[in-house]
Amino acid sequence: MVVETRFQENAERVRHGKTREGQIARALSEQHALKLEDATETEDKHQKIDRWLVDGDKKTAVQIKYRETGDDLLFEVFYHWDGFNTGTNKIGRAMVGAAKLYAVLRADRTTVVMASTDVAKGIINEMLATAKAVGWTVNVSPSQKTLKYAKFGGVCELKVQRDPRDGRTKMVAYIPAQVFIMEYQAKVYHVAMPRKWQ
Repeated sequence: MVVETRFQENAERVRHGKTREGQIARALSEQHALKLEDATETEDKHQKIDRWLVDGDKKTAVQIKYRETGDDLLFEVFYHWDGFNTGTNKIGRAMVGAAKLYAVLRADRTTVVMASTDVAKGIINEMLATAKAVGWTVNVSPSQKTLKYAKFGGVCELKVQRDPRDGRTKMVAYIPAQVFIMEYQAKVYHVAMPRKWQ
């Protein structure tokens, strides 16, 4: 039985993430002739860049992600969340990276959506502003809140929740893939992933 990445210990989670990232990059390169160059260790660690998409003289920074459940694209908004205006929140990976594109393998493991990070951040900032000004759609406790936000026929969600691995309170955004595909003309690549999904 394969344990979902989010429930694994940190070292194992990182190893799985890197292996899967490589599998996704190879599938895009070999099956769709995308030229993807490895990022340096410094670019990966500090700028959250996994690959560079090369098109002639143009290089675009890419962050590679994957979903194990659900059909939305998931973004970590705050790694640690204490509430609005507390000064103790720690910004999430999705919001601080220098990548311009997210290449996200959907849970079906046959489709990669290439979504703009600027578009994702724009939607997330709209949701943050709404939650702060209007309040949460569901407000159970300081560590369990949800904002449901309609966007172009889809329902996006901004959630405050406990991390299943270490219990910290974090904030995560869920944006349906179709929002990117239908409204922002995000590119979609159909891929055949290896049978052995590491």
